[in-house]
Amino acid sequence: MLRLDWNALRSGDRVLVHHATEGDDVRLVAGVVTAVTPADGSNDVAVRVSTHSGQQLIRPRRLSVHHDPIGFDGHCWRCAALVPPAPAPKRRRA
Repeated sequence: MLRLDWNALRSGDRVLVHHATEGDDVRLVAGVVTAVTPADGSNDVAVRVSTHSGQQLIRPRRLSVHHDPIGFDGHCWRCAALVPPAPAPKRRRA
């Protein structure tokens, strides 16, 4: 998330977070911003996410957070890793 968008987050905003769940499996999980503490540069943001073991309060880094709903634009390397690559188009033989 760009710093300008990050610093504009407020309590109650819905976000998507790349979060390591059980077994080091990084998933894109839905969350809600619960607290924003202003700071120089980037604000400190707390997000409540749901995991298999229940609710969890995390403080993610801004580059691992997206707005919800998300517009997949190909700029996030984590999202690109989650989507399987499209098969190459088949060539017709002449």
